Amino acid sequence: MPLTAHQRRLKIAQQVQEQGSVRVSELMRTFRVTDTSIRRDLEILESQNRLRRIHGGAVATARSQAPQSFQTKTREHPTEKTRIGVAAAALVHAGESIILDSGTTVLEVALHLPHNHSVPTPLTVVTNSLPVIAELQNWSSIHLNLLGGILLPDFQATVGPQTIANLRRIQVDKAFVGCDGLTLSHGLTTPHMLIAEVGRVMAEVAHEVIAVADSSKLGRVGFTSIVTLSHIQKLITDAGAPTALLDEIRAAGIQVIVV
Repeated sequence: MPLTAHQRRLKIAQQVQEQGSVRVSELMRTFRVTDTSIRRDLEILESQNRLRRIHGGAVATARSQAPQSFQTKTREHPTEKTRIGVAAAALVHAGESIILDSGTTVLEVALHLPHNHSVPTPLTVVTNSLPVIAELQNWSSIHLNLLGGILLPDFQATVGPQTIANLRRIQVDKAFVGCDGLTLSHGLTTPHMLIAEVGRVMAEVAHEVIAVADSSKLGRVGFTSIVTLSHIQKLITDAGAPTALLDEIRAAGIQVIVV
């Protein structure tokens, strides 16, 4: 079956990352499409900061791999992230134990958690995110557990051996995990290896892993993998996500919630 344009661009982006550069002529032979189609693919991928076009081809760009500050990321796709956060928070029930990782979309989950002071069994929240801690620290209806470790200021999160050791001592009902990229081939990805390490263990200690990612992350491959898609049970994203990719994710046995 021929690849869709979206699938072709995913493969081109992956090839650029693996090889460092690609040639238009080679891509035409590989995908058996016209020069016009390939140049359009490269133009779209460049607009997504996934490569830089040069004469006759394209090269990888370091800028697309560089971690952005937490404050900058909170300003990206705010409406979509809010809708995702509302839908994800609705999956949380009184008395459960959950992990919230350090992503800006996961912060929206924290902002929309049910705030019920009258429940007999409060929610237990485990996090390495400073913004999540700042949001939830005064809630009397939550047992808030802080993961220690080394602070990464750009991510406003703790990482490292202490964070990992504390995680390995617990088991939770649900883990809400964000990412900077999500593809079938690479799963959930992020620009930072220590962030990936923490996210990987968060997924290991949760009975259910819920990925939250706005549509700009889908089809993007980051620097390092957090987990493969086989480790997650649900994906919550927005209506801008590519339909073909969502169908493939569903076919892999993952429940997809589009908001």
